[in-house]
Amino acid sequence: MRPPRNVSPAAARRRSLLLDATLGILIGIVVLIAAAGIGVVGFLGLLGALVIVPWYLIEGGLRRRRR
Repeated sequence: MRPPRNVSPAAARRRSLLLDATLGILIGIVVLIAAAGIGVVGFLGLLGALVIVPWYLIEGGLRRRRR
């Protein structure tokens, strides 16, 4: 079903505003979901770095001590 062609300028502005608001809300939801995903990946990466970096430092110290 098509919207009517002869629309008053006020009605056209309201439709345009409704479309813009709907698209803005959808984009905002997508951005929040993506940001949450990036945050989870960053948090897991930080935990991994906190485990791996000391491990490398300890191994390097032990190698130097052996020499």
